[in-house]
Amino acid sequence: MANNEENLVSLADRTTEEQRAIAKKGGIASGEARRQKATMKKTLEMLLEEENKKSGKTYRELATLGLIQGAVKGKSDNYRLILEIMGELNEKDNSNNNGILENLLGALNKAKEDKQWVNH
Repeated sequence: MANNEENLVSLADRTTEEQRAIAKKGGIASGEARRQKATMKKTLEMLLEEENKKSGKTYRELATLGLIQGAVKGKSDNYRLILEIMGELNEKDNSNNNGILENLLGALNKAKEDKQWVNH
Protein backbone atom coordinates (compact mmCIF):
# COMPACT_ATOMS: atom_id res chain seq x y z
CA MET A 1 0.00 0.00 0.00
CA ALA A 2 1.37 3.42 -0.94
CA ASN A 3 2.29 5.91 1.73
CA ASN A 4 -0.24 8.76 1.41
CA GLU A 5 1.12 10.96 4.19
CA GLU A 6 2.05 13.67 1.69
CA ASN A 7 -1.68 13.98 0.87
CA LEU A 8 -2.65 14.62 4.48
CA VAL A 9 -3.28 18.23 5.38
CA SER A 10 -3.65 19.34 8.98
CA LEU A 11 -6.99 20.88 9.90
CA ALA A 12 -5.09 23.96 11.10
CA ASP A 13 -3.59 24.35 7.61
CA ARG A 14 -7.01 24.43 5.95
CA THR A 15 -9.13 27.48 5.22
CA THR A 16 -11.99 28.41 7.53
CA GLU A 17 -14.50 27.26 4.89
CA GLU A 18 -12.79 23.87 4.58
CA GLN A 19 -12.73 23.48 8.37
CA ARG A 20 -16.46 24.27 8.57
CA ALA A 21 -17.28 21.79 5.81
CA ILE A 22 -15.28 19.05 7.54
CA ALA A 23 -16.90 19.83 10.91
CA LYS A 24 -20.36 19.81 9.31
CA LYS A 25 -19.77 16.38 7.75
CA GLY A 26 -18.55 15.11 11.12
CA GLY A 27 -21.60 16.49 12.90
CA ILE A 28 -23.97 14.90 10.40
CA ALA A 29 -22.22 11.53 10.70
CA SER A 30 -22.24 11.78 14.50
CA GLY A 31 -25.97 12.52 14.58
CA GLU A 32 -26.70 9.57 12.30
CA ALA A 33 -24.60 7.25 14.47
CA ARG A 34 -26.44 8.43 17.62
CA ARG A 35 -29.83 7.82 15.98
CA GLN A 36 -28.81 4.34 14.87
CA LYS A 37 -27.53 3.49 18.34
CA ALA A 38 -30.76 4.77 19.94
CA THR A 39 -32.87 2.72 17.53
CA MET A 40 -30.82 -0.40 18.25
CA LYS A 41 -31.13 0.13 22.01
CA LYS A 42 -34.90 0.68 21.77
CA THR A 43 -35.34 -2.47 19.67
CA LEU A 44 -33.19 -4.52 22.03
CA GLU A 45 -35.17 -3.33 25.08
CA MET A 46 -38.43 -4.25 23.35
CA LEU A 47 -37.18 -7.73 22.41
CA LEU A 48 -35.72 -8.44 25.85
CA GLU A 49 -39.12 -7.80 27.45
CA GLU A 50 -40.92 -10.23 25.11
CA GLU A 51 -41.95 -13.53 26.58
CA ASN A 52 -40.53 -16.75 25.22
CA LYS A 53 -43.53 -18.90 24.34
CA LYS A 54 -41.75 -22.14 25.17
CA SER A 55 -40.50 -21.23 28.66
CA GLY A 56 -42.88 -18.45 29.70
CA LYS A 57 -39.91 -16.32 30.74
CA THR A 58 -38.78 -13.07 29.16
CA TYR A 59 -35.70 -13.10 26.97
CA ARG A 60 -34.06 -10.84 29.58
CA GLU A 61 -34.61 -13.54 32.22
CA LEU A 62 -33.33 -16.26 29.90
CA ALA A 63 -30.23 -14.25 29.03
CA THR A 64 -29.54 -13.65 32.71
CA LEU A 65 -29.94 -17.33 33.48
CA GLY A 66 -27.59 -18.20 30.62
CA LEU A 67 -25.06 -15.73 31.95
CA ILE A 68 -25.20 -17.31 35.40
CA GLN A 69 -25.02 -20.83 33.98
CA GLY A 70 -21.92 -19.87 32.03
CA ALA A 71 -20.31 -18.49 35.20
CA VAL A 72 -21.12 -21.73 37.04
CA LYS A 73 -19.43 -23.66 34.24
CA GLY A 74 -16.29 -21.60 34.79
CA LYS A 75 -16.56 -18.94 32.07
CA SER A 76 -14.69 -16.05 33.66
CA ASP A 77 -16.05 -13.50 31.17
CA ASN A 78 -19.55 -14.32 32.36
CA TYR A 79 -18.52 -13.87 35.97
CA ARG A 80 -16.80 -10.56 35.22
CA LEU A 81 -19.94 -9.30 33.45
CA ILE A 82 -22.08 -10.34 36.42
CA LEU A 83 -19.79 -8.36 38.72
CA GLU A 84 -19.99 -5.34 36.42
CA ILE A 85 -23.79 -5.52 36.27
CA MET A 86 -24.00 -5.85 40.05
CA GLY A 87 -21.69 -2.85 40.47
CA GLU A 88 -19.17 -4.91 42.42
CA LEU A 89 -16.31 -4.71 39.94
CA ASN A 90 -14.04 -1.74 40.36
CA GLU A 91 -11.34 -1.72 37.67
CA LYS A 92 -9.08 0.47 39.82
CA ASP A 93 -9.24 -1.75 42.88
CA ASN A 94 -9.45 -5.48 42.23
CA SER A 95 -8.18 -6.39 45.71
CA ASN A 96 -11.71 -7.14 46.98
CA ASN A 97 -12.68 -9.30 44.01
CA ASN A 98 -11.38 -12.53 45.56
CA GLY A 99 -13.88 -12.31 48.43
CA ILE A 100 -16.67 -11.40 46.03
CA LEU A 101 -15.68 -14.29 43.78
CA GLU A 102 -15.80 -16.76 46.66
CA ASN A 103 -19.23 -15.49 47.78
CA LEU A 104 -20.71 -15.57 44.29
CA LEU A 105 -19.28 -18.97 43.43
CA GLY A 106 -20.63 -20.35 46.71
CA ALA A 107 -24.09 -18.99 45.90
CA LEU A 108 -23.90 -20.27 42.33
CA ASN A 109 -22.84 -23.74 43.48
CA LYS A 110 -25.70 -23.83 45.97
CA ALA A 111 -28.13 -22.81 43.22
CA LYS A 112 -26.65 -25.43 40.93
CA GLU A 113 -27.20 -28.07 43.61
CA ASP A 114 -30.80 -26.93 44.04
CA LYS A 115 -31.23 -27.11 40.23
CA GLN A 116 -34.25 -24.84 40.46
CA TRP A 117 -33.04 -22.55 37.69
CA VAL A 118 -30.61 -24.71 35.72
CA ASN A 119 -33.27 -26.45 33.63
CA HIS A 120 -35.38 -23.60 32.38
